[in-house]
Amino acid sequence: MLRKSAGLLLLSVSIFLFCGAAARHQTQTSDPVFQKLDSIVRTISEITGFEQKHAVPYGRMNHEQLRKFLAKRLKTTLRPEELHADELSLKLFGLVPQDFDLKKSTVDLLTEQAAAFYDYQEKRLFILDTSSLGEEEITLAHELSHALADQHFNMEKFMEEEPANDDENLAHSAVVEGQATWLMMAYQLKKAGLTPAPTPEMVAQAANNTETSNGDYPVLDKSPIYIQRSLLFPYDEGTRFFDAVYRKLGQPAFARVFTDPPADSSQIMHPDRYFAHQRSTKPALPAWKPKEKNKEAASGTVGEFDLYMLLFQYGGKEEAERMSPHLKGGDYKILEVGAAKWPLLEYASEWDTPDEAQAFFAAYQKVLRGKWKTCQPSVDLESEFSGHSDNGYFTVRWNQTQVTSVEGIQSEEEWTRLVHQQADGARKPLGVNN
Repeated sequence: MLRKSAGLLLLSVSIFLFCGAAARHQTQTSDPVFQKLDSIVRTISEITGFEQKHAVPYGRMNHEQLRKFLAKRLKTTLRPEELHADELSLKLFGLVPQDFDLKKSTVDLLTEQAAAFYDYQEKRLFILDTSSLGEEEITLAHELSHALADQHFNMEKFMEEEPANDDENLAHSAVVEGQATWLMMAYQLKKAGLTPAPTPEMVAQAANNTETSNGDYPVLDKSPIYIQRSLLFPYDEGTRFFDAVYRKLGQPAFARVFTDPPADSSQIMHPDRYFAHQRSTKPALPAWKPKEKNKEAASGTVGEFDLYMLLFQYGGKEEAERMSPHLKGGDYKILEVGAAKWPLLEYASEWDTPDEAQAFFAAYQKVLRGKWKTCQPSVDLESEFSGHSDNGYFTVRWNQTQVTSVEGIQSEEEWTRLVHQQADGARKPLGVNN
């Protein structure tokens, strides 16, 4: 749904992390952690088959330096209109509160979560000066996995230029972080003289560790659940995904996930879909345009992860787990309408059967009632749910395997025109090409 700003959480600087900063290239050091770099790289190279092409520049930084770097990187990487678009998208879908500050949250989260960094732009590795010696060695194994992969596959291009949409961006991030997390465990096993392949129990434990909190990360704990899970998804689901690919392909899996990467979050969550090359669809948005002058403010995909989180937030875990695998694809667009630039959301989803689409039609009504302070339906039929909310007029339609919605219409006349358009003649589908 958004991969630019909360996308920075996933693509430029995230948890362990791989953001980094420009610094002096050190070739000799008395730091006992960095003295282990060569042996760590050799071990990872043996596991992956990736030869190190050159030494990795490295250094340390403190959290104050990190915060300054993150603020600067966010400013230079993300245009104000992109940040606005991401924040607006989250708010219109009801995934964050209306007063949520995405920019501040991004910097605060990454500063709190940081342990080490590999910067794909500067090709440098950094480690924060707050970890213990044992923790730092394990973290370096994770970050050096990034560095080694970068020398073979250009991670900056892989994560920021190649993906065709936001859900594919998330999938690519899961490849990068999932593989590095898997390799971190494999490194520990090989160092102990064991087969460097984590057991299913180890993979499950590593993934589950990201879903619990012991109170050490108050910024993360207080963040909206969507932001939390967006940050953690590449690590937990990415590790499960890479483990499935490794168990099928063996060592060639390390290169395969970069040369033939997953296309969307659904392939990450269901590796069998990756092997089958089953891609998400792009359902058509409602064929309706407001009469007032308008400008597109944002657009993107709503993949399985986004859909899961939307259902999780407003319908609970059981509903999210049952329904989200049946999503075939989702798309959205936000228009800013009139002189006031009032945001209007157009959304379309496609499902594998009419029954699943109908079930989502019912579930989405709960989303609407939950994300708005007031929701007053005036049309509540088997295939249509329309009315007025504190965000303006809305209409939601179920037609065969698709569910579409238009939300935020400010004119009753415009809303009436849309509802009549849906009811005209044989009640033609709302979801047709613009």
